[in-house]
Amino acid sequence: MSITFLFPVAAWLFLLVQPVTWWPMRARPHWRQAAVRVGVFACLILAMMQPSLVRRDGAGAQVYILDQRPVLGAGGQAAARRVLDRLMARAPADARLSVIQLGGAAKERVVVQDGSLSLALRKAAEAIPLGSGGAVTLIGSGLSTDDHWRDGIAAFVARGIPVNTIAVPIAPRPAFVADLRLAPARVGETLRGDVVVEGDGALHRLAVFSGDRRLVTRPSFRADGETHVAVDIPTDRAGFLPLRVELDGRGGFETLAAVQEPRHFLYLGERQQGAAGQLQRLLGPSFVVDQRAPGSLSQGFDPARWPLVMIDDLPAAHLPVAAQQSLNRAVARDGTGLFVSGGMAAFGAGGYADTPLGAALPVIARGQEKQVRPSVALAIVIDSSGSMQGDRLELAKQVARQTVRKLNGNDWVGVVEFYGARQWSVPMHHATDLPDVERAIGRMQAQGASVLFPALQEAFYGLKDLDARYKHILVLSDGGVAEDRYQQLLRHIAENRINVSTVAVGGQVDDEKSMADWARVGRGRFYSVPDEFNLVELDFKQPQTRPDPGYRSGTVAVREETRPGWSDGASLSAPPPLSGYVPTRARPDAQVLLRTDGGDPIVSSWPVGSGRVTAMMTEPLGAGTANWRSWPDYGRWVARLLAMTARSRPDLTVEALRRFDRLTITVRRNGTGTMSGTVPAITLVDANGRPQRRIDGLEERAPGLFVSDIAWPAGEPARIEVRDGDHLARTADPASSDVRPVDAMPEFMALPLASLSSRTGGWHRDDPATAPGAVQRIGGLRAIDLWPWIALLALGLYLFDIGYRRWPSRRIAGIR
Repeated sequence: MSITFLFPVAAWLFLLVQPVTWWPMRARPHWRQAAVRVGVFACLILAMMQPSLVRRDGAGAQVYILDQRPVLGAGGQAAARRVLDRLMARAPADARLSVIQLGGAAKERVVVQDGSLSLALRKAAEAIPLGSGGAVTLIGSGLSTDDHWRDGIAAFVARGIPVNTIAVPIAPRPAFVADLRLAPARVGETLRGDVVVEGDGALHRLAVFSGDRRLVTRPSFRADGETHVAVDIPTDRAGFLPLRVELDGRGGFETLAAVQEPRHFLYLGERQQGAAGQLQRLLGPSFVVDQRAPGSLSQGFDPARWPLVMIDDLPAAHLPVAAQQSLNRAVARDGTGLFVSGGMAAFGAGGYADTPLGAALPVIARGQEKQVRPSVALAIVIDSSGSMQGDRLELAKQVARQTVRKLNGNDWVGVVEFYGARQWSVPMHHATDLPDVERAIGRMQAQGASVLFPALQEAFYGLKDLDARYKHILVLSDGGVAEDRYQQLLRHIAENRINVSTVAVGGQVDDEKSMADWARVGRGRFYSVPDEFNLVELDFKQPQTRPDPGYRSGTVAVREETRPGWSDGASLSAPPPLSGYVPTRARPDAQVLLRTDGGDPIVSSWPVGSGRVTAMMTEPLGAGTANWRSWPDYGRWVARLLAMTARSRPDLTVEALRRFDRLTITVRRNGTGTMSGTVPAITLVDANGRPQRRIDGLEERAPGLFVSDIAWPAGEPARIEVRDGDHLARTADPASSDVRPVDAMPEFMALPLASLSSRTGGWHRDDPATAPGAVQRIGGLRAIDLWPWIALLALGLYLFDIGYRRWPSRRIAGIR
């Protein structure tokens, strides 16, 4: 029991009691009269503070949710009612009881007709006053017409209200289509769909329509429980595609697909006349070819504007070095895909072997090969803190010495040590005095704390402006580092083409996983050196080759290699023989997708930084592929290669989430071609593409992340177009996408009853015939308002004061 005040700030008025008591009295009052007057004002102030008496009251509220929907069948409905009767008979006499019924009809009960468990749970929470106690008991199947019950569960957990559940099995029901999940697709591509069917164990047939046009027909399949059926839906135009899925020629699950605009890519080539137009006709509507003259590329050329750049049979001398460097940056940093194809001009004399672009190619040209060892800039960061005392520091010194001995006079080397502070033991310089570097490493002593972050910064600033082919940071530590804010710094270092490798020294590394993660984020390697018998030799100088290949002509049989992720799910006929190609050798980590019967790679690919580079050792539109012009699947095959090479992350993504009559639209900027500093334009359009409504007031929650929450009728589909600079993205949300009919409630939207009870502290029963759990006597809170009685007391004291002052005997005495 306690007393609370609604307006405690009114207590400041007690400071006025003394002056008001004496004014406007003309004579000093008697102490009794003053006490009465003080009491009047004190009661008035207390009444203004509105005090209430709060006390625990009995067993609190007991709320029952009774499922009486047809999905239970007559037997299940009767079983649920029997359970409810037993529970109400066991309820405490002083409990406040209420029943919320799902489906059916009942008097003196709250009935939820739409079968929504989320609505029933919300009404149950409203039946228990805030601050009061109680319990909820759910008797039913857990199926729901929507899945918005998560908010209701969170509210019960926050208020400490246990939810008891009793599962009632559902009756057998006919098969139905529960959902159609669609992957993003562009015009001309196959729209991959996953149809979710909840079946009854029988054979069924499925078809997909758009209006009256049949798009897909699936052969008979058996559906037992939740069954997934894959469908491939063709797309012939960008925009919004209405879809209807029919099962056994009846019913129909309706949804809406958003088909994106074609993917633009930059074409750089000049040897094949009219190649851009031929390539556009070959690829079809899924791509748009943007052709530029290689010689016209300016110093400010930014290939990151395109998701893909294709260099077709273009000699390296005709592509400016600055453009090649820009391409390397766009691939590694921005994820732009690079497709290089051609014959002798690309991979023969005049090719890219000794150019900035050559190191990014997944192949090495064969022929007379000469190995060269490129220059290396190496910054060694050594942990010399107190935790490295003894063998750990000595192991780190040994690894550092062996690494330094691999360098030569053309390389750069520097040593940073950290021990609470950081300093250059050996500043960055040409590796011409290796014995002096080894002596400086040997003078290090263990002291201080492990603070790595400033040392990594020093190493990065020492390397970033050096002119070396490869740049590395080597971290030697036991992992006991006092900070954990390295992810962003390591990514920034990696984006500047500097690799970070780590070596964990000592038999008991404090945090080996973190050191391995640093190497992964820094695009380097991780090594573990537990003792002197497991030393590793690190050589950061990757040999390069300078080729002198030749072009091989004639009929050449080829075969495809099966590689995960490179198939779009559609079967293609085997490619015919080639007419010519350049023999090359695939790099060790490259994927060979097509090779000759003799083993020479024709199409190879590998990741480079954030992007991917694919090389095709023949001309897609030249003499080398003359036999392929009659290959019916040639266009689809080339389109698949280009699509898998292109930047997988779209420059602009749009998502829509519906909650009854509210629609939340989320826009993310992912690419460099979007309009930074501006707000994307969102428009809702009708079925014919005409604007219906423009969305204003877009909120930027984070850099490049925009969110808008609007009111939108639940029964109306939402066709959303977002424009941001040159980019257009679409998403679609069908009418009532978050709600299912009562006769087609899917299992994946069902409320997990046992998990609900476990999370809220209630009990669960799987069988309605078993004895229910104990009744939770959670006392409710009852508030009694005291201020009306205090106000009446003030009035009574005021009347007493008047009567006291006007009493005849006191008037005679001269008291006023």
